[in-house]
Amino acid sequence: MYRRIRRPKDQEEYYTKLTDQSEFGIFSTYKDVFMAAGVLGFMEKKRREFTTSLEGISWNIFNLDTDETVINAVAISESTDPKLVNTDEDTFETKIQIFEEYAAGGVEMLYKKAMEDPKKALNVYIEFIMSMEAETSAKERNLREIADLLTF
Repeated sequence: MYRRIRRPKDQEEYYTKLTDQSEFGIFSTYKDVFMAAGVLGFMEKKRREFTTSLEGISWNIFNLDTDETVINAVAISESTDPKLVNTDEDTFETKIQIFEEYAAGGVEMLYKKAMEDPKKALNVYIEFIMSMEAETSAKERNLREIADLLTF
């Protein structure tokens, strides 16, 4: 079966500029942009439905050990349906659509953040990831402190 992953037609510029190695692109492939945007969209709770799409990204270039694991985790977290890890056509379409919509929501944020100052795009992106990691760690610490207070 030949599967393709959709991306919104109106976001072509984001994908093109984020992968333009002759300029200030910080990603090697559209797949890399898609994965980063999907995670960012999920973390920021920004999901965008779309109907018109460009040429899809071939599923064959995705890493089933890492990329599909991330896609599964996002889809299960969003839907709370553990059956989405199955590989049948219906569950595949459902989980991919969830991630496609998060990627559509996240790619604009990713583009704006990375291209604030194109010459420093990679540094800005790395700093952004590190700030998100620090924010997540702080949230986890706060949750642990609350849990400790609640245990007798």
